[in-house]
Amino acid sequence: MSVKDNRIARATFWTDGCGSSIACGSMITEIATGRTVEDALTIEPGDVLKELGGLPEDHVHCAVLAAHTLNQALKDYQTLAKTPWKKLYKN
Repeated sequence: MSVKDNRIARATFWTDGCGSSIACGSMITEIATGRTVEDALTIEPGDVLKELGGLPEDHVHCAVLAAHTLNQALKDYQTLAKTPWKKLYKN
């Protein structure tokens, strides 16, 4: 993910999961790109499901994982933006 002027300029993902995981990962990057970091933090699994037109019941968890992963990445970004020296020690 790259952020410029507090907006998500580029979002990418990698997964070795199922087709639904790939679809959810792709959709969340589309939804998040162009939004402010704060606005992107409000993206929920339901937003992903809505944009995809739904998923089978046994694959809904893929939307949950995609939204959770984005949320964690944004929180990491905010932490590193406040304390850039931590980048040097990040594994």
